[in-house]
Amino acid sequence: MCRLPRIPAILAALMLLLVRTAAEEPAAATAAAEPTKLIADLRTNVPRSFSSGTWQGKVSSTATGCVVLGAKGADGKGALGQDLEQLVDLSEVKYVEVALGTGPKNEVPSVTVAFDAIDGIQYTASLRVDQLVPGQPVWLRVRLTDFKLNNWKGDKTGRTIDWKKISKWYLQGDWQTEKPCHLMFIGLRTRH
Repeated sequence: MCRLPRIPAILAALMLLLVRTAAEEPAAATAAAEPTKLIADLRTNVPRSFSSGTWQGKVSSTATGCVVLGAKGADGKGALGQDLEQLVDLSEVKYVEVALGTGPKNEVPSVTVAFDAIDGIQYTASLRVDQLVPGQPVWLRVRLTDFKLNNWKGDKTGRTIDWKKISKWYLQGDWQTEKPCHLMFIGLRTRH
C-alpha cells in the first residue's frame, strides 16, 4: 500500500478556495458579458414601429411575429422598423441576428437589416432568405463589420456610422424586385 504524505490543512483550504473561485468566475463573466441582447421582440406590440413602401398597411401582428404578405401588393420594395425611444450602443457588438421565416408565397430572395444613427447615416447588410424552408423560422446572423453605408440618398462621401448612437432599425425587402413577399419577422438581437 502506498502512503501519501498528509497535506497541511492550510494548503487544503487554499486549494478549496481556488477551486470555488474558478467555478464561480465563468458564471460572473457570463452574467456581465450578456452574450445576446434583444433589440425588438416582434411577437409583441413594438412601440413607435412603422412600415413603409409596399409593406405599408400589409404588415400583420400575430402572436408569432410580424407577417408581411404579398397577396395584395406587398413585394420586395417595403420595410418595417422602429424609432428607438433611447439611443442604442452597438459599438461592442460582433453580430446582429434576425429571427425570421418565409411563407410558401415568398419570392423575395433576400432581406436587408438597416440601422440609422442619430445624424441620419444609415448602414445596411443583406441576408439571403431564398434557401429557407417555408414555415421553419431560423436565426440569421450578420457580422457588424459587414454593414456598409447605404448611399441611396446619394451620399458617397464615405462617412461612417456612429455605432454608439443608433436611433432606428429597419428590416427591409429586396428593393431590386417586385416579386411577392411572404415573410415573418420574429425578433432582432445582438450577439457579443
